[in-house]
Amino acid sequence: MNKSSFIIAESNILYSLGLNALIHERIHNATVINVSGFAEINNALLSTPESVVIVDMDSFNNKQLDFFSMTSSKFTGSNWLFISEIAREAQLIELNRAINHANFVLKTNDYDVISTAIVNTAKGMRYFCSEALQIIMEEHNRKKTTEPKKHVLTGTELELIQLFAMGKTAKEVAVIRTSSYHTINTHRKNIFRKLEINNIQELIKYALKHNLLDLTEYYI
Repeated sequence: MNKSSFIIAESNILYSLGLNALIHERIHNATVINVSGFAEINNALLSTPESVVIVDMDSFNNKQLDFFSMTSSKFTGSNWLFISEIAREAQLIELNRAINHANFVLKTNDYDVISTAIVNTAKGMRYFCSEALQIIMEEHNRKKTTEPKKHVLTGTELELIQLFAMGKTAKEVAVIRTSSYHTINTHRKNIFRKLEINNIQELIKYALKHNLLDLTEYYI
């Protein structure tokens, strides 16, 4: 189900007005809160914790990514879309590692790209513009490592990792796989045990590091 509550952290009034118009055009009955600082983002999420948060990265620096990481972890029902004038490699890589389900587009992207990014983020789906996706894929290729534990995973477990990494819950995966919640939850526990991890965020980091994910699923 699409989220219909949006928080726009954008200091430029023209960009903010454009995003407001685009959201109302694509999302029926959308409500939008415009904020400009950290405290306002936090307060807005306190009142509407299951919101799409759209952040202008040009208004913040890399050191402030910690705030977004902690806030997204605190408000687990929120989805995040970051926009910027330039796709900076260091910023993108850190953003992708620090924040679960962080999507990204450029302000210079076409209307359809930005529109699709907003809709996908509202649906809880991953979305990178092509420029960002290329940077991320090149970075993973440069740092490609061996996969010491991949052989201990079954084919089913590797397929489930893809779904979990896309933000699907065990119940949603059970529906997709036409299986029981108990079976999927057991698979998830087995994956955690085999990889010696404790949660989905650690699973995503491990899967990215060891090239277990098909990154084309993150760009539609």
